[in-house]
Amino acid sequence: MIMEREIFNLQLSVEATSAYILMCSLQEKGKILTDETISPYWQGTDEQLKTAIVELKERNIIQENTSSEKPRYVIKKQCDWSK
Repeated sequence: MIMEREIFNLQLSVEATSAYILMCSLQEKGKILTDETISPYWQGTDEQLKTAIVELKERNIIQENTSSEKPRYVIKKQCDWSK
């Protein structure tokens, strides 16, 4: 997964942009994106992370897969994002 630079043109909050960059970095390292794998690297509050994830889901940048015991996040292709 390569970080899409278009993320900077979407006028997202700083927190949502930061969460996206963090998720891309973790995914490149082979990590499964869950709250448990993301939060140790997050520098803000838990509430800021939750709000950022909601914003990313609302803009169709990430998708939450709840079919497993722990929700997982999937970064969607740029062509699927809501502008």
